[in-house]
Amino acid sequence: MFRSLLMCVARRPAALELRRFFFLSWLLLALHLSTFAARGQMVDVPTALWTLATTASYALIYLLPTLLLGGGLAWLLSGKSTRRWQGWVLAGVLVSLAGMTHTLLFADRMIYGMYGFHINGFVLDLVTTPGGVESLGASRSTELTATLVVLGFFALELAAYLLAMWPRRAVAGQARRLRARTVLALIVLLGLGERVAYGISHAANYRPILFASERYPLYLPLTFRKLAAKFGIAQQVQDKGSMHVSQAELSYPLTPLRVEKPAKPLNVVWLVAESLRYDMLDAKIMPNLWQFSEESLRMERHYSGGNMTQMGVFSMFYGLYGNYWFPMLAARRSPVLMDVLQQQGYRFGLYTSQRFTYPAFDKTVFARMKPGDMHELSGGAAPWQRDRQNVDALGRFIDQGQPGEPFMAYLFFESTHANYDFPEETAIAKPYLEDLNYLTADFSKDIGLIKNRYINAAHHVDQQIGRVIAHLRERKLLDNTIVIVLGDHGEEFMERSRWGHSAEFNRFQTGTPAVIHVPGEAPRVISGISSHLDIPATLLPLLGVKNPSSDYSLGDNLLAADFKRPYAVAADWNRIAYLGSDYKLTVPLNVTGALRNEATDGNDMPVSNQALVKQAVQPAMAEIMANLARFSRPRH
Repeated sequence: MFRSLLMCVARRPAALELRRFFFLSWLLLALHLSTFAARGQMVDVPTALWTLATTASYALIYLLPTLLLGGGLAWLLSGKSTRRWQGWVLAGVLVSLAGMTHTLLFADRMIYGMYGFHINGFVLDLVTTPGGVESLGASRSTELTATLVVLGFFALELAAYLLAMWPRRAVAGQARRLRARTVLALIVLLGLGERVAYGISHAANYRPILFASERYPLYLPLTFRKLAAKFGIAQQVQDKGSMHVSQAELSYPLTPLRVEKPAKPLNVVWLVAESLRYDMLDAKIMPNLWQFSEESLRMERHYSGGNMTQMGVFSMFYGLYGNYWFPMLAARRSPVLMDVLQQQGYRFGLYTSQRFTYPAFDKTVFARMKPGDMHELSGGAAPWQRDRQNVDALGRFIDQGQPGEPFMAYLFFESTHANYDFPEETAIAKPYLEDLNYLTADFSKDIGLIKNRYINAAHHVDQQIGRVIAHLRERKLLDNTIVIVLGDHGEEFMERSRWGHSAEFNRFQTGTPAVIHVPGEAPRVISGISSHLDIPATLLPLLGVKNPSSDYSLGDNLLAADFKRPYAVAADWNRIAYLGSDYKLTVPLNVTGALRNEATDGNDMPVSNQALVKQAVQPAMAEIMANLARFSRPRH
């Protein structure tokens, strides 16, 4: 039997056997693709029919690389003398291409399930940048499960190849051609049908099919509104407008900074915790930070500038919308805040428990830093251990300074990133999920246990923040040190149907704690909206910058007596969001985000009249649009 299987692989397939393999691979891909559909798609009859047609036709589209490359190789070998190695090579190419297609689809489905978007520029940047994959924080069991699943896909395709090559009763050539043509014609007809169905749905704004289409990677919409109107199909106006940061030359800051260096410059200690959301600032969960916030400025409705690390950290240092990341990265332009600190002779100690290369903070926020000032711990030890080691290193950095020499210290904590890591002795929320396996976890069932892991990780981070504050107290440095504690973004635990971040702009994914200690400032609480964008506008005046904050940021000074922010702004790769007290509105920045222009009330609940929301926030959206081009100028 085993010898027969080897012979099937070794010999070169005939045209009929190739067609069998492609047909079996198409069936396997269609079955795989059927897992992308949401349950609700099969309840509504029109959407169910559209789903079946799309699954069949897109399975063929995803199979095209295997068809073209594998079929092309078979054609090249067809005119050559038969040799055993040719059969092995062809079998390896066909099985590898089909297996890789399954692997990419599997990875895409996992990403979409966790984050709400498909493999895109963000994901490609993640997997191709040093430190990107590690930043996901997957457990060993997750990696093992994923490996077994991928190997299973290749095994299925190998089985399909062996089945296709297995000797069968001869069938008349005409019947074989007729059968293959019938199947291909049926798939093409299904593809045309789903194209037309989508076009009609787009014209009539039939949302079940529009939203279902989002679940398929590389889905290509077909629209024909004008034609549909001729046939009397009702149209509802959809806002498909796209805004973007101008790709013209940067004009940042708008005017040169006027700086009067303070006689006694203040030190800066900047602590950022991965995925630390607003409600973790609790006397039981984070007692050290809570007590420190009672002595400082505490913001109770604070928003990150994004729903991901990249946009969150970027916005807190630049005071700009996250969409400015792209031109700043292209120009390797550091924030003016870091420029001023360098110009005033600050000593720098920058520490992270992840990497500075992903996201590319080494080319943006810290673009002009000396490599010797940047210290990263990634891989090896567990995240909670790396966090502790970085606190130790930060303490040594503080102690090494000369009297009167100002310093700036930055530390990024990783423990609160999924897999939510902590030592057992710091666990305060029990029971918790012992092993968070991304691929096997039942998030609807285990979300409470998963959140307990997160709470325990936040408690551990609080202990490390407490160590930093205690060290500053012991060295009597709090009287001349600004201390900033923020989350880069939030984290959702199915409160609004998602787990994690990077998918939505609700408060769970964008709201973070915000505590700022400024020597000489009385403790107080800001209960209204505040934003990461306000941090540079708060710090730079303390460093002697005399320009109005509008010259270098889109934020306001949190220490101003009249501070009041009417709304916050957050962004991701494809969208920008207005976050107000009464309403929240997400607007696309490009074609990829075109179907995600969502409107909710201030508590992130759906609203029935989206047009009313758009009308209410129209002045703010006009202001946001202007701000997207504020720090750029036309090329000459």
